[in-house]
Amino acid sequence: MTMYPKLFQAGKIGNLTLKNRAIMMPLAMGVAEENQTIGPDYLAYLLARANGGVSMIILENTRVDDEHGVALVRQMSTARDEHIAPLKKTTDLLHEKGIVVFSQLHHPGRESFTFLNSNQPLWSSSSKPCGVCQQETHEMTTEEVELVIEKFAQAAKRSMAGGCDGVELHGAHGYLISQFLSPYTNQRSDRFGQDRFLFVQEIIEAIRKTCGEEYPIGIRLTVDELLAPNGIKEYFKISDAIEVCKRLEKLNIAYINVSQGIYESFNALSEPMTYPQGDRTDLIRQIRDNVSVPIMAVNMVKEPWFAEKMLEDNLVDFVGLGRAVVADPEWLNKAAQGKETEINRCISCTFCFETLVSDAITNNSGPVKCAVNPIAGRELKYSFVDKINGAGKNVVIVGAGLSGLEAARVLAIRGFKPVILEKTSQIGGQINLANKPPQKCKINWIVDYLRLQLEKLGVEIRLNSPATPQLLKSFNPFAIFIATGSTSIKPNIPGINNPNVQTIEETLSLGKAISNFDVTVVGSGATGLETAELLCENGNNVTIIDMLDKIGKNVYVQHYLDAMDRLSKYNVTYMPSTKLLEIQDNNIVVENLVNNKQLNIKSDYVILSLGVKSINDTSYASQICDNIVLIGDALQPGRVESAIRTGFEAAYNL
Repeated sequence: MTMYPKLFQAGKIGNLTLKNRAIMMPLAMGVAEENQTIGPDYLAYLLARANGGVSMIILENTRVDDEHGVALVRQMSTARDEHIAPLKKTTDLLHEKGIVVFSQLHHPGRESFTFLNSNQPLWSSSSKPCGVCQQETHEMTTEEVELVIEKFAQAAKRSMAGGCDGVELHGAHGYLISQFLSPYTNQRSDRFGQDRFLFVQEIIEAIRKTCGEEYPIGIRLTVDELLAPNGIKEYFKISDAIEVCKRLEKLNIAYINVSQGIYESFNALSEPMTYPQGDRTDLIRQIRDNVSVPIMAVNMVKEPWFAEKMLEDNLVDFVGLGRAVVADPEWLNKAAQGKETEINRCISCTFCFETLVSDAITNNSGPVKCAVNPIAGRELKYSFVDKINGAGKNVVIVGAGLSGLEAARVLAIRGFKPVILEKTSQIGGQINLANKPPQKCKINWIVDYLRLQLEKLGVEIRLNSPATPQLLKSFNPFAIFIATGSTSIKPNIPGINNPNVQTIEETLSLGKAISNFDVTVVGSGATGLETAELLCENGNNVTIIDMLDKIGKNVYVQHYLDAMDRLSKYNVTYMPSTKLLEIQDNNIVVENLVNNKQLNIKSDYVILSLGVKSINDTSYASQICDNIVLIGDALQPGRVESAIRTGFEAAYNL
């Protein structure tokens, strides 16, 4: 008897039967071949998720146009006949595992880059460029629109020949179909502007004509572009979406996959850590209440209990799992086996989207990276088949932060005998600080997961145990991993050691000790902005200064937008181009780097957020063992992803 009866109940989409209600959502991973076919890497990625228990896989955004519809180089495509055979091989293997397979037909329109699209202006419903991509944009002629409609139909025909059980139209996230539906991006005067629904209607009609009336067509739809915070009044709203969904129902759409947001409201379509599970519930409910076709949706689902709740509440017919099964392909199997505590839960750090842009789209330097699962998209590279060769050799890991814990996990799987020495009374390292700002508790999930894995693997963790040469020697180690982390940088300026000066670590570990004071945060990186929010929440009057000419200049855009949105609730003073010169008792002296003028700022406390430097002394270990390996921040200061990846790789390659 499963704890999640509704999640594991069979369901139907048209004449297709799905073995359960969990569907793997399409996510661009950058693992297709350079000719856009499904090769060994992408196949291994898909099979890992198929073996993980989902009932249906919607393949990643699949190109319909190789000339004007390119989103990234290593993107799956059904724009050419050569794509059919590799697709058929894939669908045959997935069908053997009882998986229903759809391709997601995609055209990015204005949300792409000209260098990927024949160095030509991007095709769109109108010439308005995307506010994020900021590329020259071309309003398609009526004939060009009709050409793209036919390309959708031919891509569907190839998907069908390739064994796909149906197709999903990507009408979400501000891509081309979404652009035609929205008054924000469609100011046409031809029939496709007079009736903004006509573009998607004619695509559906063309696919039916090509593939037959019975071939299932679903749609992923942004039901609200959520552009009001951007000061935009005319955009695609939920009221528009309800009417569109009613028209789609009349066209016998197979299902509606509810989504939200476009690139210009990016945190709505790829929610960061501070957003709760169920963030999209209200919008999904409004669609559910107005049509009777099957509804599926992602809804920040991270845990099985919440997927079950969505089904119990009759919010959806099928639960979409996106980042959840990137982080843990065995998510559903673990839920079925009552092992939900062993799920490696996605923490919504959005590193996948960050590397989609930085690695997969803009320079084709490798697949998307998942911060908590280094194997994702690299299943063939990191196969443990020939790696279980540790032969019980002792490996000492100094430090129980993320990097040390992950290294111990991988070493234990490989048959080594790792032991962790941690000088403090708890595991987790920097996570015990990173979890302190508001709405950051999901970050604890990584430590919870690793703690449980190490318990299962029988790994010894010695707390309150500094790594003395004598203790290290007692293990006769084959290797010593140094995972000692990093420490805050303190500049050499007058007053830096005053009692009213704290590093980020000191502030976060003290919790609410600082409240109702004038506080200056020096440095506006992600940690500085998050700490500033905590200080504001505690009733302090906060000023943020930074030497750079823009606050948060080097912060990844999603984290920046989220942090600044959250800080907008408070009366924060921002001072870019400002250098800290001196700290006094209730005052600081700064210099404006634009006009070189000095001024005083009232400040009871000064919080330093100027980055960190590695703690990487190995002298005490090198006299015991020749095989010394630096990992995590001890190797190079970084974020969650680099901590886990360096620990994983060092342990995998030992």
